[in-house]
Amino acid sequence: MTKARKLVGIIGSGQIGLDPFDRQSWSGSSSFFFRECERQGILHRVFGVEVPPLKRHTLLALNFSPNRRRWRTAYYMDPRYRHALTDVVSRRLHADDFRHCFLQIGAMYDVPRLVNGRTLCFSYHDGNMAYSLRSPYAVPGLRPGAIRRGLAFEREVYAGLTMIFTMSEDLRASFIQDFDVPPERVRSIGAGVNLERLPEYVPDKDYDRKELLFIGVDFGRKGGWQLLRAFKHVRERLPESRLHIVGPRTLDIPPELAGGVRYHGFLAKSDPHDYARLTRLFRECSLYVMPSLYEPFGIAPLEAMLHQLPCVVTNGWGLKETVADGQTGGLVECGSVDDLSDKLLRFLRDPDKLRDMGEQGRTRVLNHYTWDKVVGRMKVHIESVGNTP
Repeated sequence: MTKARKLVGIIGSGQIGLDPFDRQSWSGSSSFFFRECERQGILHRVFGVEVPPLKRHTLLALNFSPNRRRWRTAYYMDPRYRHALTDVVSRRLHADDFRHCFLQIGAMYDVPRLVNGRTLCFSYHDGNMAYSLRSPYAVPGLRPGAIRRGLAFEREVYAGLTMIFTMSEDLRASFIQDFDVPPERVRSIGAGVNLERLPEYVPDKDYDRKELLFIGVDFGRKGGWQLLRAFKHVRERLPESRLHIVGPRTLDIPPELAGGVRYHGFLAKSDPHDYARLTRLFRECSLYVMPSLYEPFGIAPLEAMLHQLPCVVTNGWGLKETVADGQTGGLVECGSVDDLSDKLLRFLRDPDKLRDMGEQGRTRVLNHYTWDKVVGRMKVHIESVGNTP
């Protein structure tokens, strides 16, 4: 019997995270993904990288912009930064690593160039540069030359990979259309919920409570301001409704939008007290809302569905695949306050529909979006590749 192929995992950069097992790396997914790879016996080792401080500061200076968001974006898309990260990866490799396959998270480094055909090389993505630049939340004012060079770096990485794994079919299409990757070399495997224990089924969940839940550290990108405006309309018609906001560490809500809104701040899943509060919110609320302006995939709605919460999310990116419109929640037009308020009112007035969607959502997540199933799908694709890199 042939042994299962094992992976050398690589993660890194200040954008994604340095520690593969840190709960903050890659929006929390890195730890769960690599631990599941380990549990299923396909992880040889995994490590994280970052550019040395002096080089990092030099590149930051070269990409300076008074607009902090533009500065950060230009810095991370700069091929000089990504080549420097690749050099750090090269110094961390062991001779023994080439007896296994490589898997890099994202395209912040060019591992295929280092491997140079000696073994198989894979990657796993929740987005890519073309995908993010096309979104309504794309950073304005980036220099065309910088964009062109950044896209060229990613194209070279993708050309050298054995196979690319994506979290969604929508992202898979981007690799094929934007980077000319052959369809057979891009596979959508989904993503899992980032929970240590799956919540128990609640047979008597109360959907008559008109309580909404929003979770998102990046309040603006997650559509928080559109939600506040939409909720104002909802509350005018349903005065008993409440909106719970979790995630941003600070939030200054204008008085005219504050009615019925309770801001809980940042709640860490790793803190038992915070986790208990978060679990209570999942239990008490009837509907989860996240009308993102850009959301490459979106783990939070999956966690909400696992807690039997129907979800109202933007009709775009991976969200339109994870949330089945009318079955496990609703899809709304990106940025539309009117569409959002109409959908919220319709759902909150129909608790029986909410219950049915909540039941279907939990089943959907258990069947498709747990890390054991995601890694299992990835294993099948890895084993399907021939022995010749």
